[in-house]
Amino acid sequence: MSVICIFLLFVSLVVGEQLDEPSRINGGQSVNETVPYQVSMQIFRRGRWQHFCGGSIVSSQHVLTAAHCVEKMRVEDISVVTGTLNWKTGGLRHKVVGKHVHPQYSMSPRIINDIALVKVTPAFRLHRGDIGTIHLGNSDRIGEKVPVRLTGWGSTTSTSASAVLPDRLQVLNYRTISNEDCKQKGFRVTGNEICALAVHGKGACMGDSGGPLIKPGLQPQLVGIVSYGSATCAQGHPDVYTRVSSFLPYISKVINQDLP
Repeated sequence: MSVICIFLLFVSLVVGEQLDEPSRINGGQSVNETVPYQVSMQIFRRGRWQHFCGGSIVSSQHVLTAAHCVEKMRVEDISVVTGTLNWKTGGLRHKVVGKHVHPQYSMSPRIINDIALVKVTPAFRLHRGDIGTIHLGNSDRIGEKVPVRLTGWGSTTSTSASAVLPDRLQVLNYRTISNEDCKQKGFRVTGNEICALAVHGKGACMGDSGGPLIKPGLQPQLVGIVSYGSATCAQGHPDVYTRVSSFLPYISKVINQDLP
């Protein structure tokens, strides 16, 4: 099976400046309610800002995202937009002033430790009802068959050649599967990752990378970060997420020690 970071095919379109073909959750539905922790990470090309990855607000100045989203990006080329369901309009734009990629992040021979934080200025307006942090929970590991929710602006089509971003944030509700099941389906996952699987035609895609996988409830909890999947999206293969509970000490260190 060909495995690829959900961001990589899409970013070639963005950085290559083919901006008329940007990268929805396949089979998702438009979001009609506030998602205060959701951000759009954007890069400036050809005179306009373009969405390329998602992320989650975890402090007054920090966004949690995937390492592969920002590893090779210059911070001066990135901004973060909050408080909107439409990545093209509305919301507040924040300048990125720093990034911290997990020191053990690697893409070879397998994708591991795919997690990073970016720091923004000005600070997020957390007093607003449409902007807020997401609860990170504790070190308890989420198991299989757990209802989870993915939100993002990823491609509505299954291949990068025809990737098209929806203006409005999309949502997909599905369930986790065991790591053993995920391995049997061709993915070399570790204990620091979570897999989720929907029916054919539904799943994460280009442009969803770095975005949040949430365990819904009275206090929604961030359990995963969109990391990678199959080369064609939503074709009955699992989506792989970085397991947030495995990295709580790292996240706390970056935020509390003001790294970078």
